[in-house]
Amino acid sequence: MKRLIVLGILLIMALGCVETSNTRGMQISKPNPNGSDYTITAQPSDSSTLTNEPPQDRTWISPGKVNIGNYYPGATADWVMTIHNGKPIPAQFAIGYRNPDYTAEGYTKPLLATEDWVIIADETPILAPYETREVGVTLKIPYGVKAVPAKWEYWISVIDKTQKGNVNTELCSRWLVDMR
Repeated sequence: MKRLIVLGILLIMALGCVETSNTRGMQISKPNPNGSDYTITAQPSDSSTLTNEPPQDRTWISPGKVNIGNYYPGATADWVMTIHNGKPIPAQFAIGYRNPDYTAEGYTKPLLATEDWVIIADETPILAPYETREVGVTLKIPYGVKAVPAKWEYWISVIDKTQKGNVNTELCSRWLVDMR
């Protein structure tokens, strides 16, 4: 039994955050005061498309990956994450910024200040059994920031705080930012 628990802990540590996929790709372009625009795209985490609805009896988040393109200091990028409680009991979630364990090819880890640029509308929602809820996430880099990498990544972490035991599952949405 101890070996099984240790193996489970090692497996969770090796996997890091679990990446989920979205059922469809979406794209929104938002104008900025200067007349140019940036683009936010949510896409499946792989090239496949799910044909069925996500399971009601499992906890999941969507989208698994968000791309923000043509971004710049002073802009505000807003997006909505969907969180589903797959348990037959209410669950409280902790939603927050997270430094990535690894990054996509060509992307770097974010600056230390990035955590201050990410705003989550409801960081501790309580979801009823099998409830699905949308939570707003905003990225706002202050105007005038100069040392931002050209391509960088951060994660939004979602943890069910009502989980019991020594091993807790963390779901993460990957946010990839391309600066102009």
